[in-house]
Amino acid sequence: MNVTRVFLFTVVLFTTTIHIFPQTAEEWKKLGNVELDSANLNKAIEYYQKAIEVDSNYFDAYFNLGIAFTHLPDFEKAIKYFSKAVTKNDTVAGTYFMLGNIYAQKLDFDNAIKVLKQGLLIKPDSPQETYYLGSIYNEKGNYFYANLYAKKAAQLGDSIAQQMFIDNNLSWEDSFEKPNYDQIQANIGNKQSNFYYQKLWDRYLRGDSTLTVDEARHIYYGYVFNKDYSSLSSAKNTKEVYAILNKEEPSQKEWEEVISLLNTALQVEPFSCRYLYYQNIAYNALKNDKDAAKNHHKIQCVLNALTSTGDAFTKETAIHVIAVPTEYDYLFLLNLPRGDQALVNGGFDVLYIGENQEGIEEMWFDVNQSLNNMFKK
Repeated sequence: MNVTRVFLFTVVLFTTTIHIFPQTAEEWKKLGNVELDSANLNKAIEYYQKAIEVDSNYFDAYFNLGIAFTHLPDFEKAIKYFSKAVTKNDTVAGTYFMLGNIYAQKLDFDNAIKVLKQGLLIKPDSPQETYYLGSIYNEKGNYFYANLYAKKAAQLGDSIAQQMFIDNNLSWEDSFEKPNYDQIQANIGNKQSNFYYQKLWDRYLRGDSTLTVDEARHIYYGYVFNKDYSSLSSAKNTKEVYAILNKEEPSQKEWEEVISLLNTALQVEPFSCRYLYYQNIAYNALKNDKDAAKNHHKIQCVLNALTSTGDAFTKETAIHVIAVPTEYDYLFLLNLPRGDQALVNGGFDVLYIGENQEGIEEMWFDVNQSLNNMFKK
């Protein structure tokens, strides 16, 4: 009788031992999850670490260790394990979002912004995380991007961001329109249309101040159907222009030479706002207000066309260009210093901006039309 009791008790103990010490990383993780849900953080950490002993590449265990250490809180270890999780699987947006939150709590705003952006590249339609990114920019004192990401969050449906715009009687919607090249081609080829290209071109050359935004779009984007269009076209005589502009007091003859040289350059690059601007310097020096005004209207025409397609601040609102030099002209007119440049899959050119008062970091341009022309057989 007593022997039987001892035997049964031993069997029960043996069975319980097998249950407490599982063999797979998944089983260790599940035990850790139970402890994490019960706020037994140290026990949860112990089980997750055992899961890693079984499988050193187990993403879930590293991620959950990051969560556990965040709750302790031990931010350094949380960062360590979330960062390790990224090395095991860099496609999970939530890892970057958690890291961003921890960095923000540590007031390390630069790293918070960096990893949150990485997460949003994976999961761009994340309204709360987008708004949170804006709030971190606000904490950093960069109100330009704070407003930009708040606007994007509102567009994605974040109710807090939307209420902020409502309270300030502002709209969060954009009215940008990508160029429809098929429709533009049909319009500019119709002699009965107000968009007939030769009519618009003559008005552009005259510096017509009454050109509408829609007409400006047809002038700039319609130029791709001109036989002289090439996204690689570049004027060859600009060194002489810069040599004169760099002089302290150019003579009247030199100012006239600048105008002549730039007229030749503009035949090759008719929408170069930089050339038009430099020519205006010469016109003003010669007190030629009439031609200076014409150039001003030409620059405004190009800008109206460009900014109707985007604001260049994000990939989604990239400005469409028909030649890469237009990007540099745009930065020139905004007085923004250009840093590095990168061509991103999908036909986007990113210009990274040097230090500036507004805090603008990068500008995006859609260069598909330029690339298509460049590789056209």
